[in-house]
Amino acid sequence: MKKKLIFIFILIIISYSKSYSNEKIYFLDIDYIFNNSEEGKKIISKLNDINEQNIKDLKTHENELKTEENDISKVKNIISKEELDIRIDKLKKKINLYNLKKDQKVKEFKISKDEQLKFFLEKLSPLIEDFMKKNSVSIVLDKKNIFIADSKYDISDDIINFLNQLN
Repeated sequence: MKKKLIFIFILIIISYSKSYSNEKIYFLDIDYIFNNSEEGKKIISKLNDINEQNIKDLKTHENELKTEENDISKVKNIISKEELDIRIDKLKKKINLYNLKKDQKVKEFKISKDEQLKFFLEKLSPLIEDFMKKNSVSIVLDKKNIFIADSKYDISDDIINFLNQLN
């Protein structure tokens, strides 16, 4: 009984105590900043160009393989079994090379994308630190890690304006 009273007393004290803080805590949305800042838009455009070129190259190669496959299908009843097997083996090798090329392009694109994002974040970090110093901000959190917050503490647009002014 005595433990219950102590526990209830502690709960009452905790629930009535107020917390006062002079710390300025804000949050920002990195993805929003990346997609809406001039620097981020340049990176996105560059990555889209690379991706479109990769898709175009792969489509061309894929169409060549389909044409060759159709040619084999057309002549499969006309040519000898040995000749058909040779052509099918050549096609399989070309398909394997195509798949290796495709995987390599995907890997290269991912590496390029990661490098560009890393470059952007390395450029952004000192700017956010400078913004924090100028505006006496104590903590900046990423919006993804916040459950709920008042939008007046979102500094994403301020960071975009600050970033665009420097470019």
